[in-house]
Parts: sequence; C-alpha cells; structure tokens
Amino acid sequence: MCGRFFIKSDDKELMAIAQAAEAGLSLKVKTGEIFPTDIVAVQTGPGEYRPMKWGFSGFDKRPIINARSETAMEKPTFKRSMLQSRCLVPASGYFEWKKEGSKKIKYQFFRPQSLTLMAGLWRQETGLSTPSFVILTRAASPSLERVHDRMPVILPTNLMEDWLQKSPDALAHAVLEMSFQETGQ
Repeated sequence: MCGRFFIKSDDKELMAIAQAAEAGLSLKVKTGEIFPTDIVAVQTGPGEYRPMKWGFSGFDKRPIINARSETAMEKPTFKRSMLQSRCLVPASGYFEWKKEGSKKIKYQFFRPQSLTLMAGLWRQETGLSTPSFVILTRAASPSLERVHDRMPVILPTNLMEDWLQKSPDALAHAVLEMSFQETGQ
C-alpha cells in the first residue's frame, strides 16, 4: 500500500465515527485525502473511537506508516502492538499509484456500499499526547496486483470484534477483492 487513503465527508457513517473520536476533545480529525502524520478516527474496541496520528516514529525523520502482516509478530517495532493494541482504520478506500513509463497513474480502491476497515496497530509513544497507528499490509490479490504488489489488510465487519479483542488470527480471513478506478490525476 502506498501512503494515502481517503474518508469521504459525505459518508454519514464515517462522519459519525469522526464525531465519536472527537467527543470531549479539542482535537479535530481529518477527512478527505489522508496523508501520513494526519490525525484520523481509529477504532480500538467495540464502539470505541480515538483520534490517532498515522505513523509510528521512525529511526529517521520519516514515520513508519505500514507494517507487513506476514512479519509484524517478528518485528520488535510491531510485536507488542500485535499482541495488545490492534485497531481498525475506517475509511472510504485507499489510493495507489502505478508507474507507466514516466507517468504515475493514480487509482482509487474501495468496497462498494461498504466501509473499508483496514487492520492496524497502535501505540502511545513517549512524549506525544496523541497515540499513533500503522496500517497492516499483505500481498495484493491477483486482480489488484497489476497496479501494485501490496494492499492493506481489509477485514469484513463480522471479524471486527475478533481482530480488536481476541486474536491476530482474524487476518487469515481478510477481504481480498476491492473495486478500483483510475482517478484521472
């Protein structure tokens, strides 16, 4: 997955999630095109939403925004969060770019008539008031790999509670197929 996703401001369900995350706080979550380090609403439990910054602090100045699901349990940066602090990142979809010659073509990936629930990990970093999250990725499904070789781990709604409260095993049942279209940008 590349470094952007989107939250449509006309989606009533996503706006209700944003309001739930902002409740009682002076912090606003972003909608529209989301970039690394933006603050968005993240689900940490059934009906529990918190504003979080996209990206763990990295060893250089660039944030770590994604984690490979295949190796997250082995990596010290992600292992504790895999065991204790899993989350879902509700979105309208995500963006990916395909290089064709000297041009980059932007594609929008989404689930028609449904939220895109990206599996993530979160942690509270020392010195920061807002928690941070990363999005888990996996190998792209065959129909999507013509655009990019990776995609976010997307969970069906019936596995939300399993992922958030029980076990990382819910990843084995991720959604593989997404609809997509060229955005013309």
